[in-house]
Amino acid sequence: MSTDYCPLKQVPACDLFDGRLEAFGVHEHVKPDETTKTRRCLTDGRNYLWVYIDDDGFVAVLTRYGANAPGKILNAVAEACETDIVSEYEPQFWGFDTQEDWDASMEQMSRESEENFYIEILKYLRREPNDIQPGTIGMIHAEIAKRVIAESPDLLAENKRPDLIKTVEMIYDRDHAIVVTLTDQDRAFTRMVATHEDDLPQA
Repeated sequence: MSTDYCPLKQVPACDLFDGRLEAFGVHEHVKPDETTKTRRCLTDGRNYLWVYIDDDGFVAVLTRYGANAPGKILNAVAEACETDIVSEYEPQFWGFDTQEDWDASMEQMSRESEENFYIEILKYLRREPNDIQPGTIGMIHAEIAKRVIAESPDLLAENKRPDLIKTVEMIYDRDHAIVVTLTDQDRAFTRMVATHEDDLPQA
């Protein structure tokens, strides 16, 4: 389990390792088998946060692995570098100003993906060259579509595309999807190890 974070302004990676974070109780932890020029680690003595550095020497992303609670480290970076920090669960991480912008983009991507996959399924059914790879979920969907259309050929009509896709997804979910039910203890553990958006540091 991991979570990525990024500063909302360019931060030279060297600023995180020149000693200024020590005033906040944060310093570099060198792991000889893992530390590199583009991957370095910060610690508060208990928790860890990996810093990934781009080719220009700026912080590309900050990553928490496992059950670390990196709030103190993130706050130190935010204050020392005068920047806000956002997680991958926030629209700003992906370059969007608002949740609405992010939702709209994801919806558009979903529509385009659905359209492309529908085209590939049609190619598969016509035995034409296609991008559906054996052993993938896409192949399972294509085989389901093949069976469904054998029973209801009218679903090949363009105006029936939503019905075909919905039927294929329903059968896949019924026969192949794995449903995980979290216990109260699981939810409590998740809340404990996760840094909530409201807890993220602001400069």
